[in-house]
Amino acid sequence: MKKLISLVLVGTLLLALNAPHANAENCRIAGVWKSNEELTLKNMEKAQLTEKQRKLFSNNFFGKLVLNYTCKGFTSTFEGKIDTYEFLSMSESGDTVTTEYYDPFYKQNMKRTAVISGNCYSIALEHLGFDEVFCRIK
Repeated sequence: MKKLISLVLVGTLLLALNAPHANAENCRIAGVWKSNEELTLKNMEKAQLTEKQRKLFSNNFFGKLVLNYTCKGFTSTFEGKIDTYEFLSMSESGDTVTTEYYDPFYKQNMKRTAVISGNCYSIALEHLGFDEVFCRIK
């Protein structure tokens, strides 16, 4: 009987120790998201851009990027080019998800904050002065 109780206690302890790992896989950003051209262009309207930038971004620029997130990182697919990034950190607070990852193209750590609203999220394009919108497709 003591052996059975000990086995039950050890099993319960192991389940409790593994519970945070199981919950760590449940994050709001997990899933497949695609750039939404219509909503992004609506955000772009109020930005102060050059005519050249406005023409470039308005001509089928947005709506092609697909991001596949897990709670540990993401894969980006843009016009056949696939890149995978691992999160250095990821935190959620209310409707915001903040991630940090190393970007080899820029050769630096990137910190990005997504604001989730319904089935979409927006992320600031600081250098352009407006937010790109992504909507969940899976």
